Amino acid sequence: MWTPLATVMMSGAKVWVKRLTGLSIILILIFVATYSDSTDKIIERMNVEENNLLELEGGAEGAVELEKLGLYTVVTLEGKELLENEIKLVNQEGKEIEGVVPNSIEKMNKRPDSSGKLVYVPVMIFDVPENAEYQLLNEGNNTLWILDDLEIQSSLISDTTILVSMLSCCLGFPLGIIALIGGLLVWRKKNKPQQKLLIKEEIMTTDQLFKQYNSTVKEDVPAPFVDLEKVTTSDLLDDKVSSNGMGGHGEEDDDNNQQSAKWKNWDDGD
Repeated sequence: MWTPLATVMMSGAKVWVKRLTGLSIILILIFVATYSDSTDKIIERMNVEENNLLELEGGAEGAVELEKLGLYTVVTLEGKELLENEIKLVNQEGKEIEGVVPNSIEKMNKRPDSSGKLVYVPVMIFDVPENAEYQLLNEGNNTLWILDDLEIQSSLISDTTILVSMLSCCLGFPLGIIALIGGLLVWRKKNKPQQKLLIKEEIMTTDQLFKQYNSTVKEDVPAPFVDLEKVTTSDLLDDKVSSNGMGGHGEEDDDNNQQSAKWKNWDDGD
């Protein structure tokens, strides 16, 4: 059974579903409008051929300036991965800097070329202890590139178009899913059969009400409510004799008048 509180809650839920739906549609439209431009800018900033710190052919080495706050990733062409011991980074004292081999999830973060194709895979990650010039050695047979991931990510976030596109995509679609789920719940609640509250209670008769009202009085119930089952033959004979004028006719009339007045007053609500 719908209560006023349930009705108010249902109305509030409908309002929020409509708001979330509208906001989701707006964000998705923004994402669609900015998708093309933002994609071009992302490719431009993540293109390995244009945004690397150093490119080394197989068997070569080169100097590169690295900073302590940077995060440096060595990449190579997919299908031409270098082995872990084929990539070395040493400082000016000749001490080798330990690198970290990317896990399977990190290796899925491929980098694009100038055409946008994801053809570069991470093979080693370096975190240097201080700002200095380091020597990067490529002891393998394939070309490698070293990238500053923090610098690339910073350039992506600083671009307004890319930022708006990313936020609208990350918020628009989840809000749309939430609004859809909320709408389905509201629809199911609205179409659910209403449960009727049935109160089964026996209604007391006038006779029962009068008896209950006068239950504390030690007097006979007036004539209209006499329980006939409890009336004996002698009582009926006494009443008949009294009605013929035998013994105490005046007193009996006064008693009947009082009982009738009592019933009338009760029936009138006095």
